[in-house]
Amino acid sequence: MNHERPARPLSALLSALAAVVAVGIIACDEPRSSLRPSASLLEVEFTPRASADPGSTDEPTAAPTFISLPVGWDNAFCAVFADAVVAQELVIDIERALDEENLRDARGLARELREIAADATTLLADVPEWDPGAPATLELAALIDLGGRAGEEYGTFFTDESRAALRRARNLRREIGNSTPAANDEFATLADLGISCAGIPLQLEEF
Repeated sequence: MNHERPARPLSALLSALAAVVAVGIIACDEPRSSLRPSASLLEVEFTPRASADPGSTDEPTAAPTFISLPVGWDNAFCAVFADAVVAQELVIDIERALDEENLRDARGLARELREIAADATTLLADVPEWDPGAPATLELAALIDLGGRAGEEYGTFFTDESRAALRRARNLRREIGNSTPAANDEFATLADLGISCAGIPLQLEEF
């Protein structure tokens, strides 16, 4: 007995054909391998090297600065500067004591001023020559000289009660006050060069 398969309806054949065509279209549209994003869309975080990327916005690292100075220059200068700091305070405090009519303290401060100025003058001779530090050293020497002379005039006033000596002392004190800002500028220049004195800022009190 011969059995024949029943014919499929025409609608079923059309549906099957449409499915095959759709699968073929999808297969053609799909990439054969996984593509990477376009370079214009890909974001990569990195740190460019200054030598390889001239368009880098990174700030260049400053090269270390080295200075050449005579052995012991900074120590010798700082020893003098420490005396100058004390002398500056004494010059200010003497007049403060006089304003308070404390003659005993003023007399003692004037004596200390003479002693510290004499010590600083001796130490100045031990500061080696160094051209970049010469302007600051000269300013320091000038202030020490003015302080020593002011101390002498104050001493004369206290010993002889000389009003003329007091006027001279105050004129010298005024010169010290007027000279201090320029001296501080030179000391700031030294600080910029890398010179420092342990525990002592390179700046004198201005008044």
